[in-house]
Amino acid sequence: MAKILMVDDDRDFLEACKTILEHSGHSVCMASNVKEALERINSENPELIFLDIMMDLPDDGISLLHKLKREGLETPIVMLSAVGKVTGYNYGECSDVMPCDGFLAKPVNPQDLINRIEIVLGK
Repeated sequence: MAKILMVDDDRDFLEACKTILEHSGHSVCMASNVKEALERINSENPELIFLDIMMDLPDDGISLLHKLKREGLETPIVMLSAVGKVTGYNYGECSDVMPCDGFLAKPVNPQDLINRIEIVLGK
């Protein structure tokens, strides 16, 4: 199965996702901030990244997404956010502003997480 990097500042969320993904046969590495994410990307070479939009700073995930794309990273990135629940804002689509491979709203349904992997990686 796939090697997946989960990036989120919520440790409980990371652990829950790791359990779900490993139960489905995936290998999971985790990072809780931008610095750790960059280290894991370089050391682990994940096939897919799930990236939270808001971490230490409100735009950490978006900034990291743009940095990775500018540097030519071709690894698919799915953005995660609970912002829609709080603000009513729906990110919904990827674009030049958000050059990603999809969005998932938190809290994430476990089956939606698995389905997104299959959609993005074609597995």
